[in-house]
Amino acid sequence: MDEEHLVNQVRHLQEVEGLSIRQVADALGLSRTKATRLIRQGKILRKPRKSILDEYARLIEDWYEAYPSLKASQVHDRLQTYGFSGGYTTVKEYTRPFRRKKKRMYHELTFLPGEEVQVDWMQRSFPFGTAYGFVLILSYSRYLYCRFYPRQSMEFFLEGHIEAFRETGGIPRRGRYDNLKSVVIKRRPEIIFNSQFLDFARHYGFSLYACTPGRANEKGRVERVIRDIGSFISVNTFTDMDDLNRKVTLWRQERNRTVHRSTGKAPLDLLPEEKLKALPQIPYRAYRLKTATVTPTGFVHFETNRYSLPSGYSHQPCTLTVYPRCLEIVIGSRTVAAHQRSFLKNQTIEHPLHREKLISITPHFKDQRILQLMTRMDEAVALFLRRAEAQGADPVKDAYILFKLLRIVSKATLLSAIRQANALGTFQVSYLQNLLTPQTVKLQPVYPQNTQLLQIDYERRELARYDDLI
Repeated sequence: MDEEHLVNQVRHLQEVEGLSIRQVADALGLSRTKATRLIRQGKILRKPRKSILDEYARLIEDWYEAYPSLKASQVHDRLQTYGFSGGYTTVKEYTRPFRRKKKRMYHELTFLPGEEVQVDWMQRSFPFGTAYGFVLILSYSRYLYCRFYPRQSMEFFLEGHIEAFRETGGIPRRGRYDNLKSVVIKRRPEIIFNSQFLDFARHYGFSLYACTPGRANEKGRVERVIRDIGSFISVNTFTDMDDLNRKVTLWRQERNRTVHRSTGKAPLDLLPEEKLKALPQIPYRAYRLKTATVTPTGFVHFETNRYSLPSGYSHQPCTLTVYPRCLEIVIGSRTVAAHQRSFLKNQTIEHPLHREKLISITPHFKDQRILQLMTRMDEAVALFLRRAEAQGADPVKDAYILFKLLRIVSKATLLSAIRQANALGTFQVSYLQNLLTPQTVKLQPVYPQNTQLLQIDYERRELARYDDLI
């Protein structure tokens, strides 16, 4: 039997009779290997079995054309709304060809001096907590800026830009971003940028470019440097956020001084060639706004913590102006309270004077409440009172004196003086009183010992007599 006839016979048995490869091999007395070779030689394929998904084929194709990254579970959920009663495994096998990632061809992007900056966030976990890295790289010179923050929110996003622009000495013409909520609110049917960040970009005079979702290559420069930062972090240890930023800064400074393989020059040497726009005379204030309602006990909740307000504002709506390191509580058009931010969880941040009215209403509670307020105000105060008590002082009385000092000096001034006293090892509250209380000196009149001098009378002269002296 010649080869051609054999191929035709194999084709008939498989396509017409519907036999399997094993059955074809047995019928013709062939090995399975040879039967398989003949099938491939004649480009004979097993007649595909009908699938219960065939009637949904066009629908599935449309879905994957619109959303290439659809998961089989998502397709299964969608099909159920069309009356499909089959299982997930059937859908998974059927959609496998649609989910195969196609290899894409990329071309290397080139940029002119000052044309663009690429920006993104990175996140890492440490023993002291989670830190978020703001990463910015100038596309032409490859100059790198990076700083880690305790939050990935708008105020830190803006501060990262401001500090990076200040360090590089200017502003590029365009910023390239991923689909961050701080930049892009939504993409369909058209891109809508975050209004506050758009205002920030107008202030500094640069345009915005949002990358296509799933196309990391569109911001390849910042993606690569994020991997490098991650590699540096993985082989080092850090005690806290300050230590992390200090070591990362030293690392990136060395990187900016190192010759780049693509440009043949160090980013620091190329930085003067960047044609950056001049910085505005007035920098943008890095902040975000958040609404809240004052609790019946006179606090507002923010990021799991409680911040105090003066008495009389319970149940009122308010606006929080959140800066990177502090926040202001605004009711109407008036700022009624300001606090340093705490990045710990479930903390109570309370200004002692915010409870002055309550303390006056309940005098039996006053002393212990004041001690509690002052101790909780800052660790420096708690340390001062503990050391003073160890030297025989009454912490209740000392706390009350410190509380009264807040009526004549600011909280920041008092804390600065207390920290100074702690550093000097001086734990007497009188030291703080002398340091912070204005000293008034009563001047006493001075009388001469010879009282006759008080009776001296002077001869009045006409002004014309002085003409002779001129």
